[in-house]
Amino acid sequence: MKHENERHEAIRHSVHVECPVEEAFRLFTQEFGEWWPLASYSLGGRNTESSEIEPWVGGRVFERTRSGEELDWGSVIAWDPPSRVEFTWNPSRRADDSQTVNVEFRVEADGTRVTVTHRGWQLHGVAVSASLTEPALASTLLAEPLLASFAVFVAEQMLAAV
Repeated sequence: MKHENERHEAIRHSVHVECPVEEAFRLFTQEFGEWWPLASYSLGGRNTESSEIEPWVGGRVFERTRSGEELDWGSVIAWDPPSRVEFTWNPSRRADDSQTVNVEFRVEADGTRVTVTHRGWQLHGVAVSASLTEPALASTLLAEPLLASFAVFVAEQMLAAV
């Protein structure tokens, strides 16, 4: 019998950004709180002020509320700049959640291909609804808006740098 996490395909989505791979990695990780759509994707909702990825293996992925409370989302399990970062993802804080998010950065003509692979997305706290069991739908509701937000942020940063 397959483990719950193995019965579902990973969500995999990618986006092209027009900047060097080193800059894409830096903007994704160091500027995480600038592009992450906290209004839609946070534990504290309107009380959330920022989010952050600590840049080392064992570092936290977390949000900070306006009152200063820090709410953990996961922890960094791979830190390989500028090609990859991977972290656990457990915003529901349930012990049975075993989700990971792997982000790869690959040189591509005129920029960088950023690919996110989310495993365990169907577990509690990730699925948008209890009936969300299709990777294609989950990708549309979860991965695509986040990478779209990142792509817009990168484009704005590249324009500001000119």
